[in-house]
Amino acid sequence: MKLAALLAAAALSAGALLVGSTANAQITGTVKLDGEAPEPAKIEMAADAKCAAAHTKPVLDESIVAGDKGELANVVINVKSPEGKPLKGEVPKDPVVIDQKGCQYTPHVVAMMVGQEWIVKNSDPFVHNVHSIALDNDQFNLAQTTKGAENKVGNKVKVPERFTVKCDVHPWMSAQVNAFEHPFFAVSNEKGEFSIPTKGLPDGKYTIEIWQEKLTQPEPMTREIEVKDGKAKVEEIKIPAAAAKASADNANANVKLASAEEKACKASGGACCAAKSKAQAIAYAAAAKK
Repeated sequence: MKLAALLAAAALSAGALLVGSTANAQITGTVKLDGEAPEPAKIEMAADAKCAAAHTKPVLDESIVAGDKGELANVVINVKSPEGKPLKGEVPKDPVVIDQKGCQYTPHVVAMMVGQEWIVKNSDPFVHNVHSIALDNDQFNLAQTTKGAENKVGNKVKVPERFTVKCDVHPWMSAQVNAFEHPFFAVSNEKGEFSIPTKGLPDGKYTIEIWQEKLTQPEPMTREIEVKDGKAKVEEIKIPAAAAKASADNANANVKLASAEEKACKASGGACCAAKSKAQAIAYAAAAKK
C-alpha cells in the first residue's frame, strides 16, 4: 500500500509538472527591419508650451521604432484562428493600460482580448482627451481634465479590430489598439522579441500574422508555424524596409500638419479642443483661420 501510494503521488507530481510546463509554454521569436531604418521624425510640441516643457530631449515619432541592428519594437504578432474554428482561451487578468505622459500615449501600441479590462489614464497636470477611431466597435471620446484621471473602456471593445486612439487636443498624439478574440498574441519589445502565451492552444499547425502600423499595410505579413507541446520557435522575422522611408516622410508631414492644426486651435480660443471628432476639430480650426 505504501508503495502504491508513493507511485500514485509520483504520478500526480509528474502530471502537475507536465501541466505546469505546458501552461507556461510559449511561441517565441524576434522581429527585425530588413534594410536601413529611416530617421524618425521629430514631433514639434512648441504649439503647447506645457507639452514642450515636459521634455528635455527631442521627442521622436514612434510609428517605426528600430534598434541599431534593426530590432523592431511595437510589432503585433498573433495566431490566426483557423477557418471555421475560432480559437478560445482565458481572458487575461491584467488590464491593458494606456497612459498620457508628456503629451504622448504610453505605450504607443497595445494588444488586448475582447472582454479584457482596458484603462486609459492621464498622468499630465493638464487636459487631454481620449478619442477612439474604431469602426466595428463603439467609439468613445473622453475628456480627462486633471492629473490622475482614469476611465475603464474595455466594455467598448466587443469584437476583434485594429484601430487608432488619438487626442484631439494635441493632434500628434496617437496609439494603436489591436483587439483579438483569443489571448494568443504579443507585442515585440525594444529588442524585437516577442512571446505569445499558449495556455489553451491545442498543438497543431497555425498561421501567425505580423502587423506593423506602417510597414505591413494594407494586410499583415504571415508565417506558418507548428506548435508542439505548447511550444514553437519562430524563425527570425524580417520586415522589408522598402516602405520605411515613405512612411517616415508621411509621418513627418502628419506631425507638421498636427502642429499647424494645434496653432489654429489656439487661435480659435480653444473651441476645437472640445471637438468630438477630428473632422469637427478641423472645422473649428478652419473657421479660426478666416
